[in-house]
Amino acid sequence: MAVTIAVLLMLPVAGTWLVAGIAFFRAMLSTEGDARFLVVGIGAGVLAICLLLVLMTALGMLVAWAGRGREGLTAPATFTFGIFVVVLVSLLVQGRLGYEPTMVTPLVVGAMAGVARGLLASRPARAWFAAGELAGKPVRRR
Repeated sequence: MAVTIAVLLMLPVAGTWLVAGIAFFRAMLSTEGDARFLVVGIGAGVLAICLLLVLMTALGMLVAWAGRGREGLTAPATFTFGIFVVVLVSLLVQGRLGYEPTMVTPLVVGAMAGVARGLLASRPARAWFAAGELAGKPVRRR
């Protein structure tokens, strides 16, 4: 059950990274001026990182769902949770925890990734992964 909930929590995380990467790239495409080439290059780099996170999350969800290991899903969950911590610390440093539209999404998605990361480290998840790893390996008999 813990792995199922963790995988389901990571679905919106992957979707958010996909939408954020595409939106950032489109915003960079609409710039004008002499440095447009540089700005579009930065936008393409950010889009590539976001697409890499989406790919890592999707593959990690498949691997976790099959019971082969949690490492593939833990990496994108940890990165997203790190973004959550950065946003939370920046809000605390500013001295306000008010409603700002740009801060709500990282907080919600980061919290979901943090919960998924915690679920992947739980005892039921470890038992699930141990059973999946044993199912893929032949048992030696003496």
